[in-house]
Amino acid sequence: MKLSILEKERLFRIIDKFSDQKIVVLGDLMLDRYLWSKVDRISPEAPVPIAKIENETLVPGGAANTVYNLASLDVKVEAVGLIGKDFAGEELARILTNKNIGLSGLIIDENRTTTLKTRVMAGNHQMIRFDYEDTREVSPKLEGKLLSAVGECLKDATILIISDYSKGLISSRFAHRVIALVKKKRIKVLVDPTPQSFNKYKHSYLVKPNKKEAETIVDERMASDYSNLGSIGRKMINKLKTEVSFITLGEDGIAVIDSSNNIFRIPASSRDVYDVSGAGDTTMAALAASLSAGANLKRSAILANLCAGIVVGKLGTATCSRQELRNGVREQI
Repeated sequence: MKLSILEKERLFRIIDKFSDQKIVVLGDLMLDRYLWSKVDRISPEAPVPIAKIENETLVPGGAANTVYNLASLDVKVEAVGLIGKDFAGEELARILTNKNIGLSGLIIDENRTTTLKTRVMAGNHQMIRFDYEDTREVSPKLEGKLLSAVGECLKDATILIISDYSKGLISSRFAHRVIALVKKKRIKVLVDPTPQSFNKYKHSYLVKPNKKEAETIVDERMASDYSNLGSIGRKMINKLKTEVSFITLGEDGIAVIDSSNNIFRIPASSRDVYDVSGAGDTTMAALAASLSAGANLKRSAILANLCAGIVVGKLGTATCSRQELRNGVREQI
């Protein structure tokens, strides 16, 4: 990506403002566990490899990864969501607390299991993943508590991110109540939903689907040369009543279409891709931080794209620091 010296200075000024921002994240909080193993033989009991576990790491996942990425960019952040009274919930709360993340909106539900994703790794390769989760819809009583928590946490905030992994936290009814509450406060709502949940988020400021999700929303295939990108983006905006369609295109970067019919595409910045786990969360975090700091959509997309390029070059669910982002800007020709 070509950036002039003047444009780099503008981006540096945006990054420098990250620490003055406050952002709230509502969503499905998870814990990611990585079991790092060495595989050198096959089991005599069945034709499967024997993984000798040599190390274990625990990192935030799902909406918690978005929260963690914001904190890594030095943004003040509040997490709103549910955890169970279990090992995964306790570890997740400990990790977030150690990062100085606000947890006043964290509610413990003793009848719920904290989502835990365990990945067995052999070198740089993921062998298998085990998921512990509870996807039951949240009760109206808990929804009321969560809505109150959102309202409290939004004091002095500029943006609410909704990170919906379809784990039962956010019903259509709850989504509508949250968006109505936030819009009254004139705060932007940025949504990172799953394909089956997009319609819940009408009237938000921005939705962030990937290419496949965008195609599903408007029931139209994206051309290989992206010639119909504008058409798809406009259809999304009209269907979801949003102001911005922010579409991630994998190795082809990011596309942004707004309600004024401005369209631009940012090429991917990563040289080496080791792991795409959580890259979407990183993209959303950097996008929100940049918008909150006063950047326009194009500069926000550039910084989000650079952040994503940094984390996919790392193994496992990872984050991008503010200094790494500054270095990423500096390295652009």
